[in-house]
Amino acid sequence: MDFSEAMEYINGFTHSGSPVKDLSRISGLMHLLGDPQDKLRFVHIAGTNGKGSVLEYCSNALISAGYKTAQFTSPYIENYCDRIRINGEFIPEERVAQLCGQVKKAVDNNEFSQFEITFAIAMLYFLEENCDIVFLETGIGGDLDATNIIKAPLVSVITSVSLDHTAILGGTVEEIASHKLGIVKEQCPVVISFGNKQTVLDMAKKKALEMHSKLTIPDKNDFSLIKSDLCGSDFSYKGEEYHVSMCGAHQAENAVTAIEVLEILEESFGISDADVKKAFTDTHVPSRVEIRGSDLIIIIDGGHNTDGIDRFAEFLRSQNINGAVGVFGMVKGKAIDHAVEVMSGFYNTVYCADGYISNALTGKELSEKYRAHGVDSEHGDYKSMTKLAVQRAKSEKRALIVSGSLYLTSAVRKELI
Repeated sequence: MDFSEAMEYINGFTHSGSPVKDLSRISGLMHLLGDPQDKLRFVHIAGTNGKGSVLEYCSNALISAGYKTAQFTSPYIENYCDRIRINGEFIPEERVAQLCGQVKKAVDNNEFSQFEITFAIAMLYFLEENCDIVFLETGIGGDLDATNIIKAPLVSVITSVSLDHTAILGGTVEEIASHKLGIVKEQCPVVISFGNKQTVLDMAKKKALEMHSKLTIPDKNDFSLIKSDLCGSDFSYKGEEYHVSMCGAHQAENAVTAIEVLEILEESFGISDADVKKAFTDTHVPSRVEIRGSDLIIIIDGGHNTDGIDRFAEFLRSQNINGAVGVFGMVKGKAIDHAVEVMSGFYNTVYCADGYISNALTGKELSEKYRAHGVDSEHGDYKSMTKLAVQRAKSEKRALIVSGSLYLTSAVRKELI
Protein backbone atom coordinates (compact mmCIF):
# COMPACT_ATOMS: atom_id res chain seq x y z
CA MET A 1 0.00 0.00 0.00
CA ASP A 2 1.33 3.44 -0.95
CA PHE A 3 0.12 6.80 0.41
CA SER A 4 -2.49 7.38 -2.31
CA GLU A 5 -3.91 3.91 -1.70
CA ALA A 6 -3.94 4.59 2.04
CA MET A 7 -5.86 7.83 1.55
CA GLU A 8 -8.31 6.10 -0.76
CA TYR A 9 -8.87 3.48 1.94
CA ILE A 10 -9.30 6.05 4.75
CA ASN A 11 -11.61 8.23 2.67
CA GLY A 12 -13.71 5.15 1.94
CA PHE A 13 -15.09 5.51 5.47
CA THR A 14 -17.59 8.24 6.35
CA HIS A 15 -16.63 11.19 8.55
CA SER A 16 -18.77 9.99 11.46
CA GLY A 17 -19.10 6.26 10.87
CA SER A 18 -22.12 4.33 12.12
CA PRO A 19 -23.68 5.74 15.34
CA VAL A 20 -22.11 4.50 18.57
CA LYS A 21 -23.57 4.04 22.06
CA ASP A 22 -20.31 3.00 23.69
CA LEU A 23 -16.60 2.63 22.94
CA SER A 24 -16.69 -1.08 22.12
CA ARG A 25 -16.05 -0.57 18.40
CA ILE A 26 -12.84 1.40 18.76
CA SER A 27 -11.86 -0.69 21.77
CA GLY A 28 -12.13 -3.87 19.70
CA LEU A 29 -10.02 -2.43 16.90
CA MET A 30 -7.31 -1.17 19.23
CA HIS A 31 -7.20 -4.53 21.03
CA LEU A 32 -6.52 -6.28 17.72
CA LEU A 33 -3.66 -3.81 17.19
CA GLY A 34 -2.14 -4.61 20.58
CA ASP A 35 -3.68 -1.69 22.51
CA PRO A 36 -0.83 0.74 21.76
CA GLN A 37 -2.67 3.51 23.65
CA ASP A 38 -2.18 1.60 26.92
CA LYS A 39 1.59 2.01 26.61
CA LEU A 40 1.55 5.82 26.15
CA ARG A 41 1.13 8.81 28.49
CA PHE A 42 -1.49 11.40 27.61
CA VAL A 43 -2.85 14.87 28.18
CA HIS A 44 -6.44 14.60 26.98
CA ILE A 45 -8.10 17.82 25.77
CA ALA A 46 -11.79 18.45 25.04
CA GLY A 47 -13.76 21.64 24.44
CA THR A 48 -15.65 23.58 21.81
CA ASN A 49 -13.07 26.30 21.30
CA GLY A 50 -9.48 26.71 22.42
CA LYS A 51 -8.47 23.06 22.65
CA GLY A 52 -6.14 23.30 19.65
CA SER A 53 -4.38 26.37 21.03
CA VAL A 54 -4.01 24.89 24.52
CA LEU A 55 -2.62 21.71 22.95
CA GLU A 56 -0.02 23.70 20.99
CA TYR A 57 1.02 25.85 23.96
CA CYS A 58 1.49 22.81 26.20
CA SER A 59 3.12 20.53 23.65
CA ASN A 60 5.53 23.24 22.51
CA ALA A 61 6.62 23.74 26.12
CA LEU A 62 7.42 20.02 26.40
CA ILE A 63 9.26 20.13 23.06
CA SER A 64 11.28 23.10 24.31
CA ALA A 65 12.10 21.12 27.46
CA GLY A 66 13.56 18.35 25.30
CA TYR A 67 10.85 15.70 25.38
CA LYS A 68 9.69 13.66 22.40
CA THR A 69 6.20 15.07 22.17
CA ALA A 70 3.32 13.73 20.10
CA GLN A 71 0.39 15.85 18.92
CA PHE A 72 -2.94 14.53 17.65
CA THR A 73 -5.38 17.14 16.32
CA SER A 74 -8.32 17.54 13.94
CA PRO A 75 -9.30 18.54 11.38
CA TYR A 76 -6.18 18.90 9.28
CA ILE A 77 -5.18 22.38 8.09
CA GLU A 78 -2.60 21.79 5.34
CA ASN A 79 -2.90 18.07 4.59
CA TYR A 80 -3.89 14.80 6.21
CA CYS A 81 -0.46 14.28 7.78
CA ASP A 82 -0.53 17.46 9.87
CA ARG A 83 -2.99 15.99 12.36
CA ILE A 84 -0.40 13.38 13.47
CA ARG A 85 2.85 15.03 14.54
CA ILE A 86 5.92 14.44 16.68
CA ASN A 87 7.79 17.53 17.85
CA GLY A 88 5.79 19.49 15.29
CA GLU A 89 6.85 17.32 12.34
CA PHE A 90 4.11 15.74 10.23
CA ILE A 91 3.95 11.97 10.03
CA PRO A 92 5.75 10.91 6.82
CA GLU A 93 3.47 9.70 4.04
CA GLU A 94 5.27 6.35 3.86
CA ARG A 95 4.52 5.76 7.56
CA VAL A 96 0.85 6.55 6.98
CA ALA A 97 0.82 3.94 4.22
CA GLN A 98 2.64 1.35 6.30
CA LEU A 99 0.49 1.79 9.40
CA CYS A 100 -2.73 2.08 7.41
CA GLY A 101 -1.96 -1.33 5.94
CA GLN A 102 -1.57 -2.66 9.47
CA VAL A 103 -4.89 -1.15 10.56
CA LYS A 104 -6.67 -2.43 7.46
CA LYS A 105 -5.83 -6.02 8.41
CA ALA A 106 -7.65 -5.55 11.73
CA VAL A 107 -10.78 -3.88 10.30
CA ASP A 108 -13.59 -6.30 9.56
CA ASN A 109 -16.42 -3.90 8.56
CA ASN A 110 -17.07 -0.44 7.09
CA GLU A 111 -18.83 1.01 10.14
CA PHE A 112 -15.72 2.80 11.38
CA SER A 113 -15.22 6.53 10.93
CA GLN A 114 -12.27 8.20 9.25
CA PHE A 115 -11.43 9.61 12.67
CA GLU A 116 -11.23 6.16 14.28
CA ILE A 117 -8.95 4.84 11.54
CA THR A 118 -6.73 7.92 11.86
CA PHE A 119 -6.64 7.61 15.66
CA ALA A 120 -5.49 3.99 15.34
CA ILE A 121 -2.73 4.97 12.90
CA ALA A 122 -1.58 7.73 15.25
CA MET A 123 -1.38 5.50 18.32
CA LEU A 124 0.70 2.92 16.47
CA TYR A 125 3.02 5.63 15.18
CA PHE A 126 3.50 7.32 18.56
CA LEU A 127 4.28 4.01 20.24
CA GLU A 128 6.72 2.92 17.54
CA GLU A 129 8.51 6.25 17.93
CA ASN A 130 8.70 5.91 21.75
CA CYS A 131 7.09 9.28 22.47
CA ASP A 132 7.44 10.60 26.00
CA ILE A 133 3.99 12.19 26.04
CA VAL A 134 0.97 12.53 23.74
CA PHE A 135 -1.23 15.62 23.62
CA LEU A 136 -4.53 14.20 22.47
CA GLU A 137 -7.39 16.35 21.15
CA THR A 138 -10.88 14.88 21.03
CA GLY A 139 -12.83 14.88 17.78
CA ILE A 140 -16.45 15.54 18.80
CA GLY A 141 -17.71 15.56 22.37
CA GLY A 142 -15.77 13.44 24.80
CA ASP A 143 -17.55 10.53 26.46
CA LEU A 144 -18.17 8.63 23.20
CA ASP A 145 -15.19 10.04 21.30
CA ALA A 146 -12.73 7.40 20.10
CA THR A 147 -9.92 9.10 22.02
CA ASN A 148 -11.73 8.38 25.29
CA ILE A 149 -10.55 4.77 25.37
CA ILE A 150 -7.32 5.96 27.01
CA LYS A 151 -7.26 4.87 30.64
CA ALA A 152 -5.52 7.34 32.92
CA PRO A 153 -4.35 10.65 31.42
CA LEU A 154 -1.79 12.72 33.25
CA VAL A 155 -4.28 15.57 32.95
CA SER A 156 -7.76 15.95 31.49
CA VAL A 157 -8.42 19.43 30.09
CA ILE A 158 -11.74 21.12 29.31
CA THR A 159 -11.42 24.37 27.38
CA SER A 160 -14.26 26.76 26.46
CA VAL A 161 -17.61 24.99 26.01
CA SER A 162 -20.25 26.52 23.74
CA LEU A 163 -22.79 25.51 21.11
CA ASP A 164 -21.50 23.33 18.27
CA HIS A 165 -22.42 19.91 16.83
CA THR A 166 -25.80 20.38 18.50
CA ALA A 167 -27.44 17.62 16.43
CA ILE A 168 -25.06 15.15 18.07
CA LEU A 169 -24.24 16.65 21.47
CA GLY A 170 -27.42 18.51 22.42
CA GLY A 171 -28.95 21.94 22.11
CA THR A 172 -27.68 23.56 25.31
CA VAL A 173 -24.21 24.37 26.58
CA GLU A 174 -24.89 22.20 29.62
CA GLU A 175 -25.79 19.16 27.50
CA ILE A 176 -22.63 19.64 25.45
CA ALA A 177 -20.55 20.09 28.61
CA SER A 178 -21.80 16.75 29.96
CA HIS A 179 -20.28 15.05 26.91
CA LYS A 180 -16.99 16.97 27.21
CA LEU A 181 -16.72 16.12 30.91
CA GLY A 182 -16.93 12.46 29.95
CA ILE A 183 -13.14 12.48 29.51
CA VAL A 184 -12.63 12.99 33.26
CA LYS A 185 -11.12 9.81 34.67
CA GLU A 186 -10.96 8.38 38.19
CA GLN A 187 -8.30 10.12 40.31
CA CYS A 188 -6.80 11.96 37.33
CA PRO A 189 -6.23 15.74 37.59
CA VAL A 190 -8.61 18.02 35.67
CA VAL A 191 -8.15 21.61 34.45
CA ILE A 192 -11.07 23.63 33.09
CA SER A 193 -10.82 27.08 31.49
CA PHE A 194 -12.15 29.91 33.65
CA GLY A 195 -14.09 31.51 30.76
CA ASN A 196 -16.85 28.89 30.96
CA LYS A 197 -20.38 29.56 32.19
CA GLN A 198 -20.84 29.11 35.93
CA THR A 199 -23.22 26.21 35.30
CA VAL A 200 -20.47 24.42 33.36
CA LEU A 201 -17.92 25.11 36.10
CA ASP A 202 -20.39 23.72 38.67
CA MET A 203 -20.85 20.61 36.53
CA ALA A 204 -17.08 20.18 36.41
CA LYS A 205 -16.87 20.44 40.21
CA LYS A 206 -19.54 17.78 40.60
CA LYS A 207 -17.90 15.47 38.04
CA ALA A 208 -14.47 15.83 39.63
CA LEU A 209 -15.94 15.05 43.04
CA GLU A 210 -17.63 11.92 41.69
CA MET A 211 -14.38 10.75 40.08
CA HIS A 212 -12.21 11.67 43.09
CA SER A 213 -10.18 13.89 40.78
CA LYS A 214 -8.46 17.13 41.70
CA LEU A 215 -10.03 20.00 39.75
CA THR A 216 -8.17 23.20 38.88
CA ILE A 217 -10.07 26.30 37.76
CA PRO A 218 -7.70 29.21 37.09
CA ASP A 219 -8.49 32.17 39.32
CA LYS A 220 -9.71 35.15 37.28
CA ASN A 221 -8.45 37.45 40.04
CA ASP A 222 -4.90 36.29 39.31
CA PHE A 223 -5.24 37.19 35.62
CA SER A 224 -4.80 40.60 34.02
CA LEU A 225 -4.74 41.42 30.31
CA ILE A 226 -2.12 44.11 29.74
CA LYS A 227 -2.59 44.66 25.99
CA SER A 228 -3.79 42.86 22.88
CA ASP A 229 -3.02 43.85 19.28
CA LEU A 230 -1.91 42.47 15.92
CA CYS A 231 1.33 41.29 17.51
CA GLY A 232 -0.39 39.16 20.13
CA SER A 233 -1.22 39.74 23.80
CA ASP A 234 0.64 40.58 26.98
CA PHE A 235 -0.86 39.41 30.26
CA SER A 236 0.02 38.62 33.84
CA TYR A 237 -0.97 35.56 35.83
CA LYS A 238 -0.09 34.86 39.44
CA GLY A 239 2.27 37.82 39.39
CA GLU A 240 4.25 36.65 36.34
CA GLU A 241 4.11 38.41 32.96
CA TYR A 242 3.74 36.53 29.66
CA HIS A 243 3.46 37.26 25.94
CA VAL A 244 1.52 35.14 23.45
CA SER A 245 2.11 35.74 19.76
CA MET A 246 -1.29 34.46 18.69
CA CYS A 247 -3.83 37.25 18.30
CA GLY A 248 -6.98 37.78 20.31
CA ALA A 249 -7.52 38.35 24.01
CA HIS A 250 -8.99 34.83 24.23
CA GLN A 251 -5.52 33.44 23.50
CA ALA A 252 -4.31 34.87 26.80
CA GLU A 253 -7.11 32.94 28.52
CA ASN A 254 -6.07 29.78 26.65
CA ALA A 255 -2.50 30.37 27.79
CA VAL A 256 -3.64 30.58 31.43
CA THR A 257 -5.29 27.17 31.03
CA ALA A 258 -2.02 25.88 29.58
CA ILE A 259 -0.05 27.28 32.53
CA GLU A 260 -2.18 25.28 34.95
CA VAL A 261 -1.80 22.11 32.86
CA LEU A 262 1.97 22.56 32.70
CA GLU A 263 2.18 23.09 36.46
CA ILE A 264 0.64 19.65 36.93
CA LEU A 265 2.98 18.12 34.34
CA GLU A 266 5.99 19.57 36.18
CA GLU A 267 5.51 16.75 38.70
CA SER A 268 6.57 14.27 35.98
CA PHE A 269 8.60 16.40 33.55
CA GLY A 270 11.27 19.03 33.88
CA ILE A 271 9.63 22.17 32.48
CA SER A 272 11.13 25.59 33.18
CA ASP A 273 9.45 29.00 33.09
CA ALA A 274 11.66 29.74 30.08
CA ASP A 275 10.19 26.70 28.28
CA VAL A 276 6.67 27.95 28.95
CA LYS A 277 7.36 31.50 27.81
CA LYS A 278 9.17 30.29 24.70
CA ALA A 279 6.18 28.13 23.81
CA PHE A 280 3.79 31.05 24.16
CA THR A 281 5.99 33.24 21.96
CA ASP A 282 6.71 30.59 19.33
CA THR A 283 3.23 29.11 18.96
CA HIS A 284 1.30 30.06 15.83
CA VAL A 285 -1.72 27.93 14.92
CA PRO A 286 -2.91 28.35 11.32
CA SER A 287 -6.41 29.79 10.85
CA ARG A 288 -6.80 30.92 14.46
CA VAL A 289 -6.81 34.72 14.10
CA GLU A 290 -3.81 34.32 11.83
CA ILE A 291 -2.25 37.54 10.51
CA ARG A 292 -0.45 37.45 7.17
CA GLY A 293 0.84 39.89 4.60
CA SER A 294 2.88 43.08 4.57
CA ASP A 295 1.56 45.31 1.78
CA LEU A 296 -1.84 43.69 2.31
CA ILE A 297 -3.13 42.80 5.80
CA ILE A 298 -4.80 39.38 5.71
CA ILE A 299 -6.66 38.11 8.76
CA ILE A 300 -7.61 34.41 8.69
CA ASP A 301 -9.87 32.66 11.18
CA GLY A 302 -11.77 29.40 10.92
CA GLY A 303 -14.23 30.00 13.79
CA HIS A 304 -17.61 28.51 12.83
CA ASN A 305 -19.65 28.26 16.05
CA THR A 306 -21.28 31.14 17.91
CA ASP A 307 -18.56 31.55 20.51
CA GLY A 308 -15.73 31.29 17.99
CA ILE A 309 -17.41 33.82 15.70
CA ASP A 310 -18.05 36.22 18.58
CA ARG A 311 -14.46 36.02 19.78
CA PHE A 312 -13.15 36.73 16.29
CA ALA A 313 -15.51 39.70 16.01
CA GLU A 314 -14.33 40.95 19.39
CA PHE A 315 -10.75 40.90 18.11
CA LEU A 316 -11.68 42.75 14.90
CA ARG A 317 -13.49 45.44 16.87
CA SER A 318 -10.57 45.81 19.28
CA GLN A 319 -8.27 46.52 16.32
CA ASN A 320 -10.75 48.87 14.60
CA ILE A 321 -11.01 46.62 11.54
CA ASN A 322 -13.89 47.71 9.33
CA GLY A 323 -14.68 48.31 5.68
CA ALA A 324 -12.71 45.14 4.86
CA VAL A 325 -12.92 42.82 1.88
CA GLY A 326 -13.99 39.31 2.82
CA VAL A 327 -13.71 35.76 1.54
CA PHE A 328 -16.40 33.85 3.39
CA GLY A 329 -17.72 30.30 3.37
CA MET A 330 -19.47 27.97 5.78
CA VAL A 331 -20.34 24.31 6.08
CA LYS A 332 -23.98 23.29 6.32
CA GLY A 333 -25.27 22.92 9.85
CA LYS A 334 -23.03 25.57 11.42
CA ALA A 335 -24.03 28.94 12.93
CA ILE A 336 -24.57 30.49 9.51
CA ASP A 337 -27.14 33.19 10.22
CA HIS A 338 -25.28 34.29 13.34
CA ALA A 339 -22.01 34.48 11.43
CA VAL A 340 -23.49 36.52 8.60
CA GLU A 341 -25.18 38.94 11.01
CA VAL A 342 -22.01 39.45 13.06
CA MET A 343 -19.53 39.62 10.18
CA SER A 344 -21.67 41.98 8.10
CA GLY A 345 -20.46 44.81 10.28
CA PHE A 346 -16.86 44.40 9.13
CA TYR A 347 -17.19 44.14 5.35
CA ASN A 348 -17.28 46.63 2.55
CA THR A 349 -17.53 43.73 0.09
CA VAL A 350 -17.66 40.00 0.69
CA TYR A 351 -16.90 37.21 -1.78
CA CYS A 352 -18.92 34.14 -0.79
CA ALA A 353 -17.17 30.92 -1.68
CA ASP A 354 -17.96 27.27 -2.17
CA GLY A 355 -16.23 24.29 -3.80
CA TYR A 356 -13.72 23.73 -0.98
CA ILE A 357 -15.64 20.80 0.57
CA SER A 358 -18.67 18.77 -0.51
CA ASN A 359 -21.00 19.93 2.28
CA ALA A 360 -20.27 23.64 1.94
CA LEU A 361 -23.26 25.96 1.77
CA THR A 362 -23.44 27.43 -1.72
CA GLY A 363 -21.86 30.81 -2.25
CA LYS A 364 -25.12 31.95 -3.81
CA GLU A 365 -27.07 31.27 -0.60
CA LEU A 366 -24.47 33.06 1.51
CA SER A 367 -24.34 35.98 -0.87
CA GLU A 368 -28.11 36.43 -0.63
CA LYS A 369 -27.87 36.48 3.15
CA TYR A 370 -25.20 39.17 3.10
CA ARG A 371 -27.14 41.29 0.63
CA ALA A 372 -30.12 41.10 2.99
CA HIS A 373 -27.82 42.78 5.53
CA GLY A 374 -26.89 45.49 3.02
CA VAL A 375 -23.43 44.17 2.18
CA ASP A 376 -22.15 44.14 -1.40
CA SER A 377 -21.52 40.51 -2.28
CA GLU A 378 -20.43 38.19 -5.09
CA HIS A 379 -20.30 34.40 -5.15
CA GLY A 380 -18.41 31.59 -6.86
CA ASP A 381 -15.79 28.90 -6.30
CA TYR A 382 -13.19 29.65 -3.62
CA LYS A 383 -10.28 30.00 -6.05
CA SER A 384 -11.94 32.68 -8.17
CA MET A 385 -13.36 34.43 -5.09
CA THR A 386 -9.94 34.53 -3.44
CA LYS A 387 -8.34 36.00 -6.55
CA LEU A 388 -11.00 38.72 -6.88
CA ALA A 389 -10.89 39.53 -3.16
CA VAL A 390 -7.10 39.93 -3.14
CA GLN A 391 -7.23 42.18 -6.19
CA ARG A 392 -9.92 44.37 -4.66
CA ALA A 393 -8.29 44.56 -1.22
CA LYS A 394 -4.99 45.62 -2.78
CA SER A 395 -6.48 48.17 -5.16
CA GLU A 396 -8.64 49.75 -2.44
CA LYS A 397 -5.99 49.35 0.30
CA ARG A 398 -8.36 47.46 2.57
CA ALA A 399 -7.79 44.58 4.97
CA LEU A 400 -8.72 41.11 3.70
CA ILE A 401 -10.64 38.78 6.05
CA VAL A 402 -10.92 35.06 5.31
CA SER A 403 -13.35 33.33 7.65
CA GLY A 404 -16.31 31.04 8.30
CA SER A 405 -14.81 27.54 8.13
CA LEU A 406 -11.53 25.79 8.82
CA TYR A 407 -12.03 23.90 5.57
CA LEU A 408 -12.33 27.17 3.66
CA THR A 409 -9.35 28.81 5.36
CA SER A 410 -7.26 25.70 4.71
CA ALA A 411 -8.09 25.84 1.01
CA VAL A 412 -7.63 29.62 0.71
CA ARG A 413 -4.30 29.58 2.56
CA LYS A 414 -2.91 27.39 -0.24
CA GLU A 415 -4.09 29.95 -2.82
CA LEU A 416 -2.39 32.75 -0.91
CA ILE A 417 1.05 31.08 -0.75
